[in-house]
This record gives sequence, structure tokens and C-alpha cells, in this order.
Amino acid sequence: MRVTRWLRGAALAAAVLVAGMLVTGTVTALLALKEREAADDAMDRQTGLAAAELQSEVHRYLDTVETIAAALGSHAEVTAAGFAKVTDGVPRQNLPGAVAITYVVPATDDRVPAVRQAWGLPAQALGSGPEHLMGVLIRQLDGRPTPPGGKDLGAEPELNDVLREAQKRGGPAASTADVLADDATLPRGQQQLAISLATPVRGIDGAPRGWVLLALRGQGLFAAVLERTLHPGVSATLSAAAPDGELLPVAAVNLPTAAREPLRDRAFVQVAQRQWRLDLLADPRLIPGGHTDRPLATALLGTLLSVLFAVLVHVLSTRRARALAEVHAATAGLRAAEADARHHAALHDAVWNAVSEGVSVVASDGTFLLHNPAARQILGGAADAGHVADWPAHHGVFKPDQVTPFPVEELPMMRALRGEDADGVEMFVKNPHRPDGVLLSASGRPLELPDGRRGAVAVFHDVTEVRRYQSDLAEFAAVVAHDLKSPLTAITGYASVAADALQSDLPSAAETARTSVGRVRHGALRMRQLIDDLLAYTTARDAPLHLRTLDLTELISSVVEQHTVALAAADRPAPLIRVGPLPRMTVDPGLLRHVVDNLVGNAVKYTPPGRPAEIEISATESPGQVTIAFEDRGIGIPDSHKSHVFESFYRVRPTEYGGTGLGLAICRRIIERHGGSIAVEDHAGGGTRFLVTLPRTVPSLAEAGVPQRESVS
Repeated sequence: MRVTRWLRGAALAAAVLVAGMLVTGTVTALLALKEREAADDAMDRQTGLAAAELQSEVHRYLDTVETIAAALGSHAEVTAAGFAKVTDGVPRQNLPGAVAITYVVPATDDRVPAVRQAWGLPAQALGSGPEHLMGVLIRQLDGRPTPPGGKDLGAEPELNDVLREAQKRGGPAASTADVLADDATLPRGQQQLAISLATPVRGIDGAPRGWVLLALRGQGLFAAVLERTLHPGVSATLSAAAPDGELLPVAAVNLPTAAREPLRDRAFVQVAQRQWRLDLLADPRLIPGGHTDRPLATALLGTLLSVLFAVLVHVLSTRRARALAEVHAATAGLRAAEADARHHAALHDAVWNAVSEGVSVVASDGTFLLHNPAARQILGGAADAGHVADWPAHHGVFKPDQVTPFPVEELPMMRALRGEDADGVEMFVKNPHRPDGVLLSASGRPLELPDGRRGAVAVFHDVTEVRRYQSDLAEFAAVVAHDLKSPLTAITGYASVAADALQSDLPSAAETARTSVGRVRHGALRMRQLIDDLLAYTTARDAPLHLRTLDLTELISSVVEQHTVALAAADRPAPLIRVGPLPRMTVDPGLLRHVVDNLVGNAVKYTPPGRPAEIEISATESPGQVTIAFEDRGIGIPDSHKSHVFESFYRVRPTEYGGTGLGLAICRRIIERHGGSIAVEDHAGGGTRFLVTLPRTVPSLAEAGVPQRESVS
């Protein structure tokens, strides 16, 4: 009999243990799946950022090649002096990985001596074909000595192919990946795969003259782009087709991950007629938000609780009548089980209090039974409404239009009390505790209470930011559709004018074509500026912060010098810029430089014509923060516009001054990423005063004993 009861108790305990382990395993698997989805989302963002940056960089190099070809084609005759003048500014365009720019002309066997004599070229070996592609002019960009011209580039298959492809396409073309002939003598470990970009050169009459060929080393070109874009925990490989068709890596950054289940993603970058592949690999433990210990902790805690409950069931199901010595042991076991039960209840309370979504439980008569802390926090921390019918008026609940009061009968908890499932019901909550209001998404489910009565449970969470992102996306699409269409229309129109002029015999045709091409280029630059602003606006929210302690005086002086040089080159009055003493700060140098560049650029841009810009930059320190003031004496901002200037795509004078309306919105995003704020007010002496407030993490100039100084540009 005793054995039978013991076996019965053991079987019941085993069933409890199995059930507990099944529940624990299910919850752990769901948490792990959710974690993996979060890591995949983070990886997708990394891939999108990297692909966009790479595509932008490729377009910049293609634009350079096409600009040089167009400039050479506009000359009546291409000369060494003309080539030197056209390519003189290329080394200053910051083209990492660029090796050399070569002007290539075709020559048949009988024309080779004449070409060599015309260009002063030494005799070099020629390929076996009937036509030779001779590099006659070279601009070396990698610091190496310039080799003599006259080499038959058509003898190299990959160069012959890309030059022929550019001629066939009538535009830029990209070669396959291979080692440059100049690098072939280097040790294998120092060799880089390279590609070449080519575009045809056509004269004023449209006749083909030759090609412009730009050679690039892949690692030098793309590694810098990937390193500044990707999180340090993400490794990336950019692959291009080799002459045999096999994909070979032309650039790679960061070390490969050693994770057992790494995150993988892939994107493709269009380079002229070719498509390159970008492969990303990351350890989810290194990606922000990609890994936590919650699945492991849940598994351990669930296993422990399952064992404890199984032991408790076994103890309670065994024979109660024991000897006095066993009674004491059983009582001790019950006390331990009670402690475990209390711990379990405390754990439930901790989970209830830690859940980020608001949860409310309603009885069948509409009386609220429970609210978790998140519910009170989301609703503004006000006292609870006693009945669900009073809930909309008590908390200020409206339809998403923010005007219409939310009907009580449409509340998710009321629908759940009627036995309906309610999902994704949106409502707007605004009350004295939530003066700006929040947009909530709520769901409701019928619930059977422990006493057998029916009730309802409602879960709601704040979707204000999600909807704001969606609104930004809609504005983004509208601006792209409108602002890109205008310069594109201008480009199309002026291109047609240029084409008609080139076909005309009038004496003014060349000047008309030249003017039209200049306006086409101006429109293209406007489009590029818009795209750059849109990319900066997008990445300012999600790009990782690379914090570094630096001297703000050095950073701001660098920006001031850049604008001073640019104005001098444009033959505009030199600005009067005073930079007062500034502290050392811990910031992201690249992002903060963007803010300073935008504010100084605006001060220069919005100065009345003919007057030099006057700008004063100073800092005011207070406990825990530093406020940097940018003061100018420009045209100012009307009071009616001050509350809107930091909004996306907002422009105060859209017809008088160009721009995208994103500059100050980008500044606000960057400053808020640093935990600070930015504001605007009138300058007492006329003009505008921008105040940038940042948290201070290093000693001020006065505390550090650094002498104060003022610089005037």
C-alpha cells in the first residue's frame, strides 16, 4: 500500500515536472525567436545603410569620369595642357583608391607612328589586333611616378572589354576585377584587386575621340565607406566579377565572426552595367539589441520552478501519517515549499511590473480590477478610473483625429466583455499628465476570472514614434517626388536645348550648348545635394555614435576655415567669424561637425548680398551641460516660423533661397542623439541666435587651466 501511494505521488510529480518543462521550453523558444527577429531587423538596417553609402560613393566616381570626358569633349582639340587643366582638381576631390586617369585614343596599325609622333610617345609593344587602344595622357593619383604613355591598353583583356563596352553603351562602363599590371610585381599579400571605369569622349560635333579611363583599387575605395557606416561588430565583403566570371572579394572590413549561428545578409550594388554583391556577417551578441540573457534566464528559472513544484506535489501526495520524526521533516518541507511559492508569486509580480505594455483587467460589471505600472505610466500616471464607462473621460481618450471623443462601446475592453476579440484599435490620449498626447494601439480579449466570472483584459502600447516614422516616410516620398522632379525636368529641357544647338550651324550654337550643359550640371548638383541631405537625415537617427573626447575649438575652427576658403574661391566677401573659448567635449566628431557646418553655412547663406557674413560662436557652461551659441547678423527668422524651422522639409523662404528644408531637422536629430537640445531666438543686434545645449562629460576650459583665446577669420 505504501509503495502504491509512493508510485502514485511520483507519477503525479513527474507529470507536473513534464508540464512545467514544456511550458518553460515554449516560453524560452518564443523569447529566443523574438530576440533573433530583433537581431535580423538590426542586420537589415546595417545592410541598407551600407548599400546606400556604397551606391552613393560609386555614383561620385562615375560622375567624376563623365565630367572629365565631357570637359575634354568640349575642347576643339584635346591637348596635353588641356588634359592637365581638366584633371588638375581631381586629386583634391578625395577619391580613395584612385590610381590614375588615362586618356585613351584608338589607332590602327598604319596610324600608330602618326599617333606616337603627335603625342610624343615612346615606342612600346603593341597587341595583336588590327586596332590598338593607346593611353596617350596620364594623371597619376596614388603618389607613384607617372609612367610613360603609349601603352596599348587593348592588349589587356579586361581593359579592352571595358573600353569597348563603354563605346557600345555610349556611357560609363565598369571592368571586371583583376590585379593592376603595376601591382603584379608586388608580393601576393600586398596585391589588391582593382577595377576600371571608362566612358567615351565625344567632340563638339559628336564624333568619337577616345575614352577616359579611371583605375581604382577596391580595398582603398570601399573599405573606408564600409568602416564608417557599419557597426564594429559587423564584417562585410564586397565582391565583383573576375574575368573568368567568378566573384572575387575586392574589399573587406572588420574581422570575421566566430559565432555558431552568425547573422547573414546580402545586398547588391549597381556599378554601371555590372552588379556587385555585398555580404554582411555578424555575431548577434555584438549587435545592439541582438542578444540578451533572457532566454537562458527563463530556461533556468522555469526549470527550477518546475522541479520545485514537482517536489511539492510529490511531498503533498505522499502519505501524511508518519512517525513523529517524519512529521518534523514533512513540516520543514512544507515551509520550504511555501517559501518557494511566495518566491514564485513575487516573481509573477516582478514580471507584471516589468512588462513595458500597459495591461488592464476588467470584471464583468465593467469595474477595473488591475492595472500594471506600465498602464499608469502610459496613461500619464493619473488616478485609476473606477469603471470602464468613465475611462475615456477620465484619461482624455479621443479618436485618432485627436478631436472626436472615443465612444465607450468601441473600447477594446468593452468589446472583449461582449465576447469579441479586438486587435490594433488606435486611440489618442491627452490629459494634464500627457499635455502633448500619445497615440496608443490597444487590443482586448475575453477572460475567465479565477472565481468563474467572465471579464476582459486589455493590452495597449505607445505607437506615437512608430506613426511619426511613418509620417516622415510619407514626407520623404513626397519630397523625392516633387523636389527631384524639378531639377530632373530642367536637366531634360536643357539637354534637349544642348542637343539642338549641337546640330545647328549657327555661330552661337556652341555657346548655347555650353550654357545648356552648365545648367544641366547645375541641376545634377541640386539633385545630388538633395540626395545627400536625405541620406544624412535618414542616418542621423539610426547610425551608431562613435564618441570621442576632443577640443571643440579645433573642430569648429576647421569648419570656419573651410567656409572661408569656399567664399574666397567664389569671389564673395570674406566672413567675419569670431570663435570664443570652447571646452573639451565627448561627442561624435563626424555628426557634430555636420551640425556646425550647417549652422555656419546657414549664417553665411542668409546674409544680404554684398555684405560680409558676421558670425560669433561662444560657449556658456553650467552644472552638467554646455550651451554653444551661434550668432549672426543675417536676415533673421520671422517669429511665425521659429516654431517650425526644426521640422522636416520646412523652408522659411522657399522662393528666395534654395535648399531641402532638412538641414535644421538633421541638426536637431543629431543633438538629441547626444542627449541635448537646440533652440532658436532673435539676436539682439539683428539676425538669428541658435543655442546648442549638450551634456558635459569632461572638465571645462577654466577648470583645466587652458588659456582662453579668440580667433577671427
